[in-house]
Amino acid sequence: MSLVMNESRHSRERATRRQYRLMFVAGFPLFLIAALVLRVAGQAGSHTQLSLYTHAKALAGATIPMVFMG
Repeated sequence: MSLVMNESRHSRERATRRQYRLMFVAGFPLFLIAALVLRVAGQAGSHTQLSLYTHAKALAGATIPMVFMG
């Protein structure tokens, strides 16, 4: 019985990781644009030391997990 439950849990976790990666890839262009706009507007703050790609990745990494909470 516990083996079936573990397999089910494992498949749900794998599906969640797949959904996260899909949302990250689909949303990354938006975060790249947001990072560029923040940089041009002078609102990037301490992120100006980061590359534009790294800044966008940080924005996406901080925002997308919120979708999976709750």
